[in-house]
Amino acid sequence: MTNGSLQPGLSAFRDFRRTWPQLLLVTLATRVAVTLFLLPGLALLLRFFLARQDRAVLSDQEILYFFLTPVGAVALIIVGGFWIGIALLEQAGLMVVGYGAAEDRRVTWFGALRYIFRESPRILLLGSHLLVRAALMVGPMLALVGSVYWIFLRQYDINYYLANRPPAFLWAGGIAGVLAAGLAVLLAIKVVQWVLALPAVLFENLRPPAAIRDSIADSKGHRWTIFWWIVAWLVTGTLASIALTWTIGLMGRLIVPVSGDSMTVVALTMGAIGLLSLVTNAILSFLSASLFALLVVRLYRDFSGPGSLARELAEPGSLGDRPAIRIPRKRLVWGGAVVAIACVVFAVLLARSVRLEDDTLIMAHRGAALHAPENTLASVHRAIADSTDYIEIDVQETADGEVAVFHDSDFMKTARNPLTIWNARWADLDAIDIGSWFDPAYSAERVPTLAEVLDAAQGQSRVVIELKYYGHDEDLERRVIDSVEQAGMVDQIVVMSLKYDKVQKIRAMRPDWTYGLLTSVNLGDATRFDVDFLAVNAATATRGFVERAHRAGMDVYVWTVNDPYLMSAMMSRNVDGIITDDPGLAREVLEIRSRMDPVQRLLVGIGSEIGVFSMTEEDQTTDEADA
Repeated sequence: MTNGSLQPGLSAFRDFRRTWPQLLLVTLATRVAVTLFLLPGLALLLRFFLARQDRAVLSDQEILYFFLTPVGAVALIIVGGFWIGIALLEQAGLMVVGYGAAEDRRVTWFGALRYIFRESPRILLLGSHLLVRAALMVGPMLALVGSVYWIFLRQYDINYYLANRPPAFLWAGGIAGVLAAGLAVLLAIKVVQWVLALPAVLFENLRPPAAIRDSIADSKGHRWTIFWWIVAWLVTGTLASIALTWTIGLMGRLIVPVSGDSMTVVALTMGAIGLLSLVTNAILSFLSASLFALLVVRLYRDFSGPGSLARELAEPGSLGDRPAIRIPRKRLVWGGAVVAIACVVFAVLLARSVRLEDDTLIMAHRGAALHAPENTLASVHRAIADSTDYIEIDVQETADGEVAVFHDSDFMKTARNPLTIWNARWADLDAIDIGSWFDPAYSAERVPTLAEVLDAAQGQSRVVIELKYYGHDEDLERRVIDSVEQAGMVDQIVVMSLKYDKVQKIRAMRPDWTYGLLTSVNLGDATRFDVDFLAVNAATATRGFVERAHRAGMDVYVWTVNDPYLMSAMMSRNVDGIITDDPGLAREVLEIRSRMDPVQRLLVGIGSEIGVFSMTEEDQTTDEADA
């Protein structure tokens, strides 16, 4: 870049140096306001729209179906636009301070907040306009991706395509990749065209549609310059975040091992490192948001504006080249005391979160599916041999009313046979080899009935029964109930499904049984579902989510976890069950953790949460001690 092209960035850095205290106060004030008022308001707004569906929360496919309804489309525009508007509010406050700096005017944090409060209706409305325009681009592209799926991948179960990757899958993946790349390019172009819209709203008193039009017109001829500045900001922020994470982790790995065997000392050390991680990440977030806002203001003044700022906010020449802030020694002492107290409090909270014993249940996903073909008697027996607590299986109905244990809608993945379960009679299934795809040694494996699996598990393991529906349900719930009661295993099973209405249907038949919802994405608070447990992915199972579920009287099971370090992290988060393809490995992890003392548990449980210490080092230490 030439010196002239570097000028916006250099000016933004100079503006930051002169105004960072006010920028920091704006950031803190807006985040407090967002947390206390705007986010609860957003939640109430979402709850209002969900109430129109007679539901408090939606999951997975229900979310898509909801947004395809008229009420859902309106909710997407209003709630989504409000959410984008909230993000714009903080940027708006920073831009007001930055605009003042560009005119050598000292705009205080309070003045900036009053300014954006007055402009907040238009800022929130701008969020909705941007969302609608983005949706008009993304919607047709998603429709094209859906068409690709419909043309290439709907003939057989998706698991066949994922496992075998036939030519149709490769064609679909290639076309979808091109479409995704095209969408990414289109969105990047639009971001560049729209980036000057917010300052146009703030400093030209324009309504959102006019601000967007002006931004598109004014950015013309300067789009590459704007694009490269945005890329530079993204790359710099990403590299800084990676470097920060690596540095904090290295500090932890160097400091923690020399902290001794005292629970108090280790807790204080971890508290200090954890607090340092939180503070430095907050500072990095503040720097990133502030510099972006100041950069956009400079780009706006160069290519669009210059606009105007209310004179009463600050007089020209009131900023100057302000000297660095000097902090009195007394304030340093008080600040140090506050930091020390914060470390102690953080350490106490960490120590209280340590589990001295594990009571996590091991649940074999489709049996021991890593070591034997899934949903077969072989995988069931292997799971039992690996001392699993539960065997998780999938059940469907055949054409003649049998309850078959099988996951996919057809047999393409397991037998290259297009026959679907709902079109098959039980006699048809006896001829289908569902084991050789995994290993020729399992060529004798056939689709088992639910009764056969329950018989094999009787007295050996409890069973998680997942109800599978592919739009061909006849009387699955009643037939599952009959099989369980005939086997005498009512107290040894739990039932779950992806479909909440089906869970409630079977619950109405047998209200005393234990039921759960299998879910990956939720709209609303998942702990408001009327179930006994939630089966969620690892990304959802944060420590906070698990605590909220437990307060609501729900257990949390996590799927599908096959990595030993992630297993240990989930156990440290107090999850109630881990669904895994390798129950033997999960049992080994539990045994390793049972030999840990409280200090080691603190290191493994909390260190992995803040990226300082993982089970890797502890596992090696334990193995060496055992040897």
